[in-house]
Amino acid sequence: MDRYNDRTSTATVDDISDLTRELERIKQDLRQLRGDIAGLGADTVRAARAGVNEAARNAADRGKVASEFAEHRITEHPFMSVASAFAVGVLLGMKFGGFGTGRKE
Repeated sequence: MDRYNDRTSTATVDDISDLTRELERIKQDLRQLRGDIAGLGADTVRAARAGVNEAARNAADRGKVASEFAEHRITEHPFMSVASAFAVGVLLGMKFGGFGTGRKE
């Protein structure tokens, strides 16, 4: 009976040692996974930031081109530019100023 108890207690100690080693491997895997996920998050943020920066540069470039085009057209046709600005002002005044709505104040 003594030998049986010695074998089972040796097997139990070995099983506990195996479980302890396996738990350490799992902990290490979880630490590695946490690091990988953090790296993925950082990569995603970095890619999103690069995309936003690129979009901002493109918008700035388009704005500059539009501004240069408008300046060129105004310089070439100053009378037409003033007439257009006047017409837009009248239309906005009618729309938001209540001009021509028939209201009496």
